[in-house]
Amino acid sequence: MILIDTNALVVLLLGLMDPRLINNHKRTSIYEEQDFNDLISVIGSIDKLIVLPNVWTEVDNLLNDFGGEQKYEYITRTIDTMKLSSEKYIESIKAVQSYTYYDLGLTDSLILECAKDCDFLVTSDSGLSDYAIANGVLVYDIVKNRNERLQ
Repeated sequence: MILIDTNALVVLLLGLMDPRLINNHKRTSIYEEQDFNDLISVIGSIDKLIVLPNVWTEVDNLLNDFGGEQKYEYITRTIDTMKLSSEKYIESIKAVQSYTYYDLGLTDSLILECAKDCDFLVTSDSGLSDYAIANGVLVYDIVKNRNERLQ
């Protein structure tokens, strides 16, 4: 199973809605359509994804301001992705008891905890990526991949 963090899921959902949104949305303007294509290639199938409830909440807070047809598309793609992916709950107390909480905060500390039991983590957060690698977690870092592609 593949664990996905907030920004990576935002890129995924926007790409599923319309890949042209990725470069034009305020939350993902540093990314390109190719980042979405690479992400899809790495994931393979959405039914392999694990998403924490904290991540779904953060994603919805970041993206749920569309209007009109885009709002419908956002809702549809989100529901479809929720149905296909798996959700795993970890108590928040696990995060605050971890040494990572100070640096990573609640959601990323929970992601790190969950990632230890997954095939790999998909992220675009260098801090989370560094901690994950230090804990023996395989990581696909969207930003690192993008930077290597652009060199």
